[in-house]
Amino acid sequence: MNAMSNVDKQGSYKFAILVHSNFVAEVVRRETLADGWDIAIFVTSYETAEADAERLIRQGYEALICHGGFRYAILRRFGGSTVFIERSDLDIIKALLIARQYTSTVALTAHEDEARNIEFMEQVTSMRIHEVRYRDHHVLEEKLTSLYAQGIHFAVGGGGTARIMQRLGGQTFLDEPHPSNIRQSISRAVALADARRMERNYVDNIKEMLRFTKEGVICVSRDGEELYANDMAARLLEPTEQEGFRPFYAPLFIKEVLGGGEAKIDEVVAIKGRRLLVNTFPLYLNANASGAVAFVHDVLSLQKISRKIGDDLNRRGFTARYTVNDIKGASPGILEVRARIRRYGPVGSSVYINGETGTGKELVAHALHAASPRAAGPFVAVNCAALPESLLESELFGYEEGAFTGAKRGGKPGLFELAHTGTLFLDEIASITPAMQIRLLRVLEAREIMRIGGNRIIPVDVRIVSAAQHGQLADLLRRGAFRLDLYYRLVGLSISIPPLRERREDIIPLAEAALKRCGKTPAAITPAIKKSLLEHAWPGNVRELLSIMENYGLLLGHRTADEASFNEVFGEREALLRGLKRKRKAGGDGSLRERMAAVRDTILRETLEECGGNRKRAAEKLGIGYTTLRRMLAGED
Repeated sequence: MNAMSNVDKQGSYKFAILVHSNFVAEVVRRETLADGWDIAIFVTSYETAEADAERLIRQGYEALICHGGFRYAILRRFGGSTVFIERSDLDIIKALLIARQYTSTVALTAHEDEARNIEFMEQVTSMRIHEVRYRDHHVLEEKLTSLYAQGIHFAVGGGGTARIMQRLGGQTFLDEPHPSNIRQSISRAVALADARRMERNYVDNIKEMLRFTKEGVICVSRDGEELYANDMAARLLEPTEQEGFRPFYAPLFIKEVLGGGEAKIDEVVAIKGRRLLVNTFPLYLNANASGAVAFVHDVLSLQKISRKIGDDLNRRGFTARYTVNDIKGASPGILEVRARIRRYGPVGSSVYINGETGTGKELVAHALHAASPRAAGPFVAVNCAALPESLLESELFGYEEGAFTGAKRGGKPGLFELAHTGTLFLDEIASITPAMQIRLLRVLEAREIMRIGGNRIIPVDVRIVSAAQHGQLADLLRRGAFRLDLYYRLVGLSISIPPLRERREDIIPLAEAALKRCGKTPAAITPAIKKSLLEHAWPGNVRELLSIMENYGLLLGHRTADEASFNEVFGEREALLRGLKRKRKAGGDGSLRERMAAVRDTILRETLEECGGNRKRAAEKLGIGYTTLRRMLAGED
């Protein structure tokens, strides 16, 4: 038994904390000192815990605060002197999320008496969890050895688990006790010590100590007299004035404990439609008086805390906002898009989305993620054309501190790391440079990345969804400007989104839906407006349609319909389109020089549109220099 400190608490309490590892000992020491406690902390093990506890009791320690699987054995031997630092689902989920950075499959060790919601943890973490239940360390070692032989080399658990996995050659992620659980365990220890030493004044002492706890607390004497119940207990159980808390003695296991039963740990019960986590212990007041104390916590609040971890992961908006139901339309092309999303979503292959600007490529990417087994994981999107190569590289792969001038202190994880167990959407993939193509190919083949300036390999489990404008990748492949091997990695499956002009039956329903979001009815679309919508070429596709209808809806105000307001919004776009058409015809009027300039201008604008506005890509496609392109766009000869 390794004692980190052996100093009595300032004042009158003498507690000892027994933990399973030096790591947990440091965490507990930091938190207890921060709260003004200086408590003796001992690192023990399954083999020595009971002997260590017996020695501490003989030395006059009033309460043993335990964190580790051995705590159940100590509870059976020294029940009234034993308090648990609860190993909550939240603590375990935190350790699982750390483990998830390295593996998607893990062993989770838990004593047979612990209540654990493995299914909920798998949903929160998107991991495959192998639950290892044990009564003693011999069973634990046998089960871990078996799992290790099956290829499960990562575990989440305590010090005993860590020692076994270390001997086997595996790795363990220790569950760190939450500060509130440490504080609550000390409050319980104080409650037990006070109750045993102060028979006459114990109620006042318990009230003072438990006044700030977020748990419901009920203390009962041996004959069932209610000694104390805090406000949280009243909020959770809603007792009546006539009966008090007596109707809840049985479901909270108070009757069972008063009848000589063992402590009930981490029991989940349903009372008045609310799920509660219950811990009920014998309460020893003195040699002749005893009772029971029940600690009650709302399970829903624990689940909210667990979900908050997922929220922290998605703090930068890394979550899918749309599903396949958000893709509107009844045309054959859109029905095929939705059918492919449903087929491809559950599959792990990469997906390439092909479509003109404004057709909804990112919407389809969101829906693919939402339809996949990775839906609970992050959805991370990046527009490759919006960032220069150096910045795109640091965004995708991250960097270590000092990797370059201006690098963030402590470094920064890349989008591949942030998308781990989820989906990474690479929009405008055709715009990446040959050097970036090589690096991206290596990541897709090896499923691992190295940060800029780093020397550590980081495994990543990411599904890739990419997108480009219609025909861009095919054109680049023909010209040898895009690697064929990367193309095969990206285009495992493909979805082609039809332009709006090829699904005109969807135009009016989409327009009506856009107006509905503005609080307007389909009556706002008069026959004349309908005719204009159906005859328009829609070069901007759905994005253009939604923009027109949303602006029309805003101009309507309280009116039902107004063709003048519609034409005000629609007319400029129509005039621009007619102008472009005249230029494409290269006109019969004007000099040869003017007609050639018109043809040149049309070619430049069309190429820019195909390249998504990326001038560098457009210059490469036209076979001219970037400076020349800029001069031509400025109207210079």
